[in-house]
Amino acid sequence: MKKAIGKVVSDRANKSILVAIDRWRWIPKYKKEIKRTTKLMAHDEDNECRLGDLVQVESSRPISKNKAFRMTRIIQAAKIYNAEESLATAASQRALGAQQAAQSGKQRSSPSRGFAAGVEGWT
Repeated sequence: MKKAIGKVVSDRANKSILVAIDRWRWIPKYKKEIKRTTKLMAHDEDNECRLGDLVQVESSRPISKNKAFRMTRIIQAAKIYNAEESLATAASQRALGAQQAAQSGKQRSSPSRGFAAGVEGWT
Protein backbone atom coordinates (compact mmCIF):
# COMPACT_ATOMS: atom_id res chain seq x y z
CA MET A 1 0.00 0.00 0.00
CA LYS A 2 1.25 3.43 -0.91
CA LYS A 3 1.40 5.96 1.91
CA ALA A 4 1.76 9.72 1.64
CA ILE A 5 1.67 12.75 3.92
CA GLY A 6 -0.16 15.91 2.87
CA LYS A 7 -2.21 18.88 3.98
CA VAL A 8 -6.01 18.98 3.94
CA VAL A 9 -7.12 21.68 1.49
CA SER A 10 -10.85 20.93 1.55
CA ASP A 11 -13.17 19.18 4.00
CA ARG A 12 -16.51 20.30 2.56
CA ALA A 13 -17.74 16.92 1.35
CA ASN A 14 -19.25 14.42 3.79
CA LYS A 15 -16.72 11.72 4.79
CA SER A 16 -14.25 13.01 2.18
CA ILE A 17 -11.22 15.25 2.24
CA LEU A 18 -8.99 16.69 -0.46
CA VAL A 19 -5.31 16.29 0.41
CA ALA A 20 -2.51 18.22 -1.33
CA ILE A 21 0.80 16.37 -1.46
CA ASP A 22 3.85 18.47 -2.37
CA ARG A 23 6.94 16.96 -3.93
CA TRP A 24 10.11 18.43 -5.39
CA ARG A 25 11.35 17.28 -8.80
CA TRP A 26 14.84 17.83 -10.21
CA ILE A 27 14.98 19.16 -13.79
CA PRO A 28 18.41 18.28 -15.23
CA LYS A 29 18.18 20.62 -18.22
CA TYR A 30 17.71 23.72 -16.04
CA LYS A 31 19.55 22.33 -13.00
CA LYS A 32 16.71 23.38 -10.71
CA GLU A 33 14.15 21.84 -8.44
CA ILE A 34 10.50 22.60 -9.02
CA LYS A 35 7.59 21.94 -6.71
CA ARG A 36 4.77 19.74 -7.92
CA THR A 37 1.48 19.32 -6.08
CA THR A 38 -0.79 16.30 -6.34
CA LYS A 39 -4.33 16.50 -4.98
CA LEU A 40 -6.00 13.29 -3.82
CA MET A 41 -9.50 12.59 -2.58
CA ALA A 42 -9.38 10.52 0.59
CA HIS A 43 -12.02 8.84 2.72
CA ASP A 44 -12.50 10.25 6.24
CA GLU A 45 -14.99 7.96 7.96
CA ASP A 46 -15.57 10.04 11.11
CA ASN A 47 -15.30 13.53 9.55
CA GLU A 48 -12.53 14.33 12.02
CA CYS A 49 -10.17 16.19 9.63
CA ARG A 50 -10.29 19.95 9.37
CA LEU A 51 -8.85 22.42 6.89
CA GLY A 52 -5.07 22.75 7.30
CA ASP A 53 -4.49 19.45 9.13
CA LEU A 54 -1.42 17.42 8.24
CA VAL A 55 -2.60 13.86 7.55
CA GLN A 56 -1.30 10.52 6.37
CA VAL A 57 -3.22 8.76 3.60
CA GLU A 58 -2.79 5.30 2.12
CA SER A 59 -4.13 3.68 -1.00
CA SER A 60 -7.13 1.38 -0.78
CA ARG A 61 -9.74 -0.18 -3.00
CA PRO A 62 -11.76 2.32 -5.05
CA ILE A 63 -14.38 3.83 -2.75
CA SER A 64 -16.03 6.05 -5.36
CA LYS A 65 -15.28 7.48 -8.78
CA ASN A 66 -12.59 9.84 -7.45
CA LYS A 67 -11.68 8.26 -4.08
CA ALA A 68 -9.10 5.50 -3.86
CA PHE A 69 -7.29 6.62 -0.69
CA ARG A 70 -8.12 6.39 3.00
CA MET A 71 -7.02 8.75 5.75
CA THR A 72 -5.10 6.71 8.32
CA ARG A 73 -4.10 9.30 10.92
CA ILE A 74 -3.88 12.99 11.70
CA ILE A 75 -0.24 13.90 12.21
CA GLN A 76 -0.74 17.53 13.24
CA ALA A 77 -4.03 19.34 13.79
CA ALA A 78 -4.37 22.85 12.38
CA LYS A 79 -4.44 25.76 14.77
CA ILE A 80 -7.93 27.23 14.68
CA TYR A 81 -8.46 30.95 15.26
CA ASN A 82 -11.37 31.66 17.60
CA ALA A 83 -12.38 35.35 17.48
CA GLU A 84 -14.38 35.30 20.75
CA GLU A 85 -11.56 33.65 22.67
CA SER A 86 -9.03 36.08 21.22
CA LEU A 87 -11.12 39.12 22.22
CA ALA A 88 -11.60 37.77 25.74
CA THR A 89 -7.85 37.20 26.13
CA ALA A 90 -7.04 40.70 24.86
CA ALA A 91 -9.60 42.28 27.24
CA SER A 92 -8.20 40.41 30.24
CA GLN A 93 -4.64 41.44 29.35
CA ARG A 94 -5.73 45.09 29.06
CA ALA A 95 -7.46 44.92 32.45
CA LEU A 96 -4.39 43.34 34.01
CA GLY A 97 -2.14 46.05 32.52
CA ALA A 98 -4.41 48.80 33.86
CA GLN A 99 -4.46 47.18 37.29
CA GLN A 100 -0.66 46.95 37.39
CA ALA A 101 -0.33 50.58 36.30
CA ALA A 102 -2.70 51.69 39.07
CA GLN A 103 -0.76 49.73 41.66
CA SER A 104 2.58 51.19 40.63
CA GLY A 105 1.15 54.75 40.70
CA LYS A 106 2.58 55.63 37.32
CA GLN A 107 0.47 57.13 34.62
CA ARG A 108 1.03 56.15 31.06
CA SER A 109 2.64 58.87 28.99
CA SER A 110 0.86 59.95 25.84
CA PRO A 111 2.72 59.31 22.61
CA SER A 112 4.55 62.32 21.16
CA ARG A 113 3.33 63.82 17.93
CA GLY A 114 6.50 63.65 15.95
CA PHE A 115 10.12 64.47 16.64
CA ALA A 116 9.80 68.19 17.32
CA ALA A 117 6.96 67.84 19.83
CA GLY A 118 9.22 66.34 22.48
CA VAL A 119 12.10 68.84 22.12
CA GLU A 120 11.98 72.30 23.68
CA GLY A 121 12.95 75.23 21.52
CA TRP A 122 11.66 73.73 18.29
CA THR A 123 8.80 75.53 16.68
